[in-house]
Amino acid sequence: MSVTRLNEGLCALLIVYVSASCAVELQDSAGGLVRWSGFSVLVPVAAAALLPLRRSLIIGGATLAVTVAIYGFAIHGVSEGGRTVVITAVALSFAFGLVICWARPHLLHTSATAKRNPPSLPGPPGTQAGSAPGTPRAVPASPRGVLPEALPQPAVVELAGYYRTGSGRLGTRAHWLDAIPLSGTRVGLVAGAVSGPGADATACELRTAVRTLADIDLQPEELLTHLDDVLARLRPDNRPGHDTRTTATVSARCLYAVYDPASCCCTLAGAGSPSPAVIAPDGTVTVIDLPEGPPLGQRDLPFEATEIDLPEGSLLLLYTNTGNSAHEPGGTELLSALAQPQSCLDATCRAALDALLHAHHDQAAVLAVRTHALDTRSVATWDLPTDPAAVSHARTHIAEKLTAWGLTDAAPTTELIVSELVTNAIRHAQPPIQLRLIHHAGSLVCEVADGSSTSPHLRRARTLDESGRGLFIVAQLAERWGTRHNHHGKTIWAEHTPAPDQPTTAA
Repeated sequence: MSVTRLNEGLCALLIVYVSASCAVELQDSAGGLVRWSGFSVLVPVAAAALLPLRRSLIIGGATLAVTVAIYGFAIHGVSEGGRTVVITAVALSFAFGLVICWARPHLLHTSATAKRNPPSLPGPPGTQAGSAPGTPRAVPASPRGVLPEALPQPAVVELAGYYRTGSGRLGTRAHWLDAIPLSGTRVGLVAGAVSGPGADATACELRTAVRTLADIDLQPEELLTHLDDVLARLRPDNRPGHDTRTTATVSARCLYAVYDPASCCCTLAGAGSPSPAVIAPDGTVTVIDLPEGPPLGQRDLPFEATEIDLPEGSLLLLYTNTGNSAHEPGGTELLSALAQPQSCLDATCRAALDALLHAHHDQAAVLAVRTHALDTRSVATWDLPTDPAAVSHARTHIAEKLTAWGLTDAAPTTELIVSELVTNAIRHAQPPIQLRLIHHAGSLVCEVADGSSTSPHLRRARTLDESGRGLFIVAQLAERWGTRHNHHGKTIWAEHTPAPDQPTTAA
C-alpha cells in the first residue's frame, strides 16, 4: 500500500510540474518572451525510472505531445533551430525512457535470481548440494558423467577425468581429482574420496591441503602423513580411540602420485585407496602392487610409497569408489574394460567408469593419465666431484649447453645460479653431487642434487658475515626456487625464463 501511494504521489508531482511549466511558457510567450525549462527533458526519464510501466509511458508521451503542441503551434516567434532543438531533446528523452522501461523487467529478474541462488565457492568435482549451509559446493554430476573443466593440463601428461554420482544421500559422499604442476617439470596426481556428514566441505578442504603440501615438494608418503594430521584437526571426532557410537565419523581416502618426465619414474602412496592400473604402450594391463595404507584418520601408522617406471605412452589409471577398503569388488570388470583397446584417452576413462559402476558402485571417479617423456635433447646431466674446481667446470658445461640450445644470452644468469648452488653443495653437503639442466616450455630449471638431507634457509646476510649471500642471490635471479627431499638426499632447484637469443644483423 505504501509503494502504491508513493507512486501516485510521484506521478501527481510530475503532472503538476509539466502543467506549471506549460502555463509559465504560454504566459511568458503572450508577453513577447519566449522561454523554456530544460528540466522538462528529465521528466520522461524520471517517470520511466520511478513509476510503473503504464504510468511512465503516459507521462513520457504526454510530455512529448505537450512540447510539440506548444513549441510547434502555440508559441510564435520561435526560430526553426530553437523549435527543432527543444522537440528533439524531449523526443530523445522519451526514447531513452522507453529503453529504461524495456530493461527494468530484465534487471528485476536478474536480481531476483541472484537472491534465490547466491554464489558459492567452487568445490571439488563430484561434490553434492544440500549439505550444511555455507559449505563450498560444485555442480552435481549428470547421469553420463562430467569432465572437470578446472582440471589442469600439464604439458608432460595428457589427462581425462570423470566422476559420476548415484542415489546416495546428498552431501554424504564426495570425490575429487586433481593434477598439480611441481618443480622440475614433474606433476602430482590426486584421486580422493570422502564419505560421511559434510563430505563435500571436507573434500574441498583436503583438496586445498594437498595442493599446499605438494607445493613444498613432500614425498607422497610424507604428504599423506601430513594430510592425516590435517583431517584430525578438521574432524577431531575421527581420532583413534574416540567413541564413535555417539558421533558419525568421516572416512577419507586419497591416492597421491608424482610423475617425473625426465626419468619416467612415478612414485605412489595410498591411504585406503584402491590400487591403480597401468596400460603399457603395448596394451598390457597390470595392477600396481601398492602397499596397503589405512584410510586417513583411522590408525596412527606410517604410509608407504612405491616406485614404478612408466615408459612414454603408458596410461596410468587412478580411481575412487564407494567401498570401505582397498580390496573391493570391481577389479575384474575394470581390468576387462581396460584390456579392450579404445579410440582415445577420453574413451578409456569412460569405459573404466562404466566398469566400476557396473560392479555395484553407485559413485566413482576416474583419472586417466597418459605419460610423456622429456626430449633427451632438452635435458643435460653432469656428475660433479666434491672439489672447488668443479664450479668452474659446471659453468663451462652450462655455457656450452646453452649455446647448443640457442640461449647464449641466458648464460650469465644461469651460470651465476649454478655457481652458487654447486658451491653450497660442495661446502655444506655430501657426495654424490649431480647437476641437471632442463629446458622445457620456455623455462630453464637448474637442479643440484647431493647426498645430504639438510635444507638451506634463505636469510639476509649481515655486513661481516662470510656466508649466507649465495642463496639470496639465487632467490633474486630465479623466478622460483626450492628444495625437495628424497630417500637419497635432496635437490635444490631454481627456475627462470630466459629470452631467446636475438639474431644479429651485419652493419
